[in-house]
Amino acid sequence: MRRLPPLNALRAFEATARLNGVQKASEELRVTHGAISRHVKQLEEWLGITLFDRSRRSLVLNAAGQTYLHSISSALNLIQEGTANLQQYKPSNTLGIVTTHSIAAKWLLAKLPDFYRGHPEIEVWLSMEQSLTDFAEGTVDVGLRMGTGPWSDVDCIPLMKDRLITVCSSRLLEQGQPLNKPEDLAAYTLLHDQAPSTQWSRWFVEHNVTSIDYSNGPRFSSSDILLKAAMSGQGVALVNEVLAAEDLVQGNLVQPLLQSVDLGDFFWLVFPPGRQLNSKVKCFSEWIKTMV
Repeated sequence: MRRLPPLNALRAFEATARLNGVQKASEELRVTHGAISRHVKQLEEWLGITLFDRSRRSLVLNAAGQTYLHSISSALNLIQEGTANLQQYKPSNTLGIVTTHSIAAKWLLAKLPDFYRGHPEIEVWLSMEQSLTDFAEGTVDVGLRMGTGPWSDVDCIPLMKDRLITVCSSRLLEQGQPLNKPEDLAAYTLLHDQAPSTQWSRWFVEHNVTSIDYSNGPRFSSSDILLKAAMSGQGVALVNEVLAAEDLVQGNLVQPLLQSVDLGDFFWLVFPPGRQLNSKVKCFSEWIKTMV
């Protein structure tokens, strides 16, 4: 069995080394600076070898890093070439959809059978990607994206508005201190997604709470994992209402505080410029608008 480092860590290392810096790698891979740094550190720990000289302000490849960059670049080029060659075999009736794991798990998957029934002639290929999709690779026709759009590199159709709400397990409230106002969160563990300073900070600022240190607490890589952590009683999470809706209805989660943060248009259908003219994309676009 092959013993391989994490692919995301390899991509972060290769981009950082090739572009001579974390900032440019962050822009190319469309993830945060912190995510790039964590991936590079993860790779070094996995290898047990330091790849960069950190004695200066910017990262500089050392001898081991130079050698490894050559191997990794060659391997990634082969993967890209193999992927491009494979694309010619993609059936003409296939619709490539990409979204985050959270949107797929907590919203889209349950609705897709309705699309299959209405369009049995279209075969869906669904893939998950946490970073923004590079449609230039050609295997993806349309994407579902969360964020403050629209984005200049793609055509965008707003699907749903959203807001940030607090959620937790009812058992946590039964066993803990009263949670009736934002200040009561001081007695609870706060659960975070990958950008805790952004979401919790925004929530506390909007509700004029300055007495709580929101920087501490477990962090999770995706919203669906964050929701599971909240269900298991690990703490109080700040999440997108759209993704939490089903678990709130089913009683897996409760919303202890009514205060929220309005995000406006936050769920989007995106595709490369001109791709909306594609008949399969048209079918999917018209269908998904009926699901929101």
